[in-house]
Amino acid sequence: MRILLALVIVLGVAWSDGFKRIAIVGGMWPLPSVVMLLDKSASKLVYIPTAGRNAIKESVLSEFYPEVLDVMAGSSENIEEILNLHPDLIFCHASNMKLCNLMEHSKIPTIPLSVNIQDYNYRLVLDDWLTKVGKVLSKELQAEKLIKHNKEIEAKIAHALSEVRVFPKAMIIHQYNNDNSIVVDGLFANYLLSHSGAENVFAKIGANRKVNLEEIYRLDPEIIFITNFTPAMPQDLLGSKLWQAISAVKNKRVYKIPLGSYRWFAPAGEFAIFLQWLAQKIHPEIFKNIDIKEELKMHFKEFYQLDLSAKQIELIFHPSPKAGLLK
Repeated sequence: MRILLALVIVLGVAWSDGFKRIAIVGGMWPLPSVVMLLDKSASKLVYIPTAGRNAIKESVLSEFYPEVLDVMAGSSENIEEILNLHPDLIFCHASNMKLCNLMEHSKIPTIPLSVNIQDYNYRLVLDDWLTKVGKVLSKELQAEKLIKHNKEIEAKIAHALSEVRVFPKAMIIHQYNNDNSIVVDGLFANYLLSHSGAENVFAKIGANRKVNLEEIYRLDPEIIFITNFTPAMPQDLLGSKLWQAISAVKNKRVYKIPLGSYRWFAPAGEFAIFLQWLAQKIHPEIFKNIDIKEELKMHFKEFYQLDLSAKQIELIFHPSPKAGLLK
């Protein structure tokens, strides 16, 4: 009950100075980047998830806001450790009810955030986070501008794909350690592939699942995407004799998902660029006129007031395998 009351208080009051000390706990790995982009700083963060900081460390955000590397990071659910940092606001993962309930009893305003909105609709989840973070940081207009843009890009791509009758088969490798340890799909896989013009060969999974090469052979995806939740790179598949008979490998349509302000497979501020990037990889002829590097540069400038260098743009589209380290 106190969590709900805190949420009403936090979102219903105009804060003149906003919050000074924000802790992000309970598996909300992508959220620090959202806070930093809206606040244009990492100065309010006092605790963030280790897996989130590992991604930020390998991203351009650490170059723009190097102070984030000094923020305490961990995966601890020890409430005393977190409270010793004296946060005045806590964001927690709504599915981690135990931790959220503990935070509820701390009397510190606590906002639980969900990743499951309308069957893991990536855009709506990000919209929800932007709205709530924008409110507590008094950055509502900036958040609303990005939300509107995301909706417009999604509609634009849907219109371009409206006459496509057959979507190519695709899959997303979430984690890959070796050919005997392949985890596919993920919470947002169905949404991202269907909204960029592909058929998810593992659509019935609905979450992460370990599969074997025989299953992949049988489904024979034409396109394979690899997330930044694994150090694996396209060459790991392209150079493996065991993968050569799979259409995506034969045709060299294996792609590492970029790393912008955060791992793009999870809700990140560059959703509009990510969806265009996916659509262009899946339907290169339909989206051949999109200059994705220029779109990215304009996005950072317009929505974050950050100027990307040519080197930083290359880093985003060719991320380090280290970003896949979660611990």
